[in-house]
Amino acid sequence: MNSSLSVLTHWNDQSESNLEIKSDLVIENCELILKHVSPNFLQGLELEVLLVDDLMMKKINLERRGLNKTTDVLSFPLYSASPPIPYQILGEVVISMETCQKQAKEIGHSIVDEFYRLLVHGILHLFGYDHETNEEDAIQMRNKEDECLELVFER
Repeated sequence: MNSSLSVLTHWNDQSESNLEIKSDLVIENCELILKHVSPNFLQGLELEVLLVDDLMMKKINLERRGLNKTTDVLSFPLYSASPPIPYQILGEVVISMETCQKQAKEIGHSIVDEFYRLLVHGILHLFGYDHETNEEDAIQMRNKEDECLELVFER
């Protein structure tokens, strides 16, 4: 854990009212997650979190990935471990709150649980974790997701 890391999280909620998601708590939890997963050479890290509805997510997905469909979470990384620059912009995590709510209902857990699952998933992608390359990488990413979610929900 990189306890000396300085974290700056930008929060931009463009979706409709999300009363269950508390921005101050999300920012605190982002700091916990980032300190847990970041390498020790990092001294400062900046993260952008954007909450949108399905229509906006579809537009972003089309513009930035060429896919004309909505999705639950997108990550746009800027981070690089090589060279080990101590102050970096990690990137952007975009979450569709509309899809988050649908998935929470389908899975049978709270919107807050689903939101943090998506947030952690997006943050890990920013650090280069990938569940689509092979089964070993998928297991590694799932294990790291579990570690991060424990940090959030044990508070």
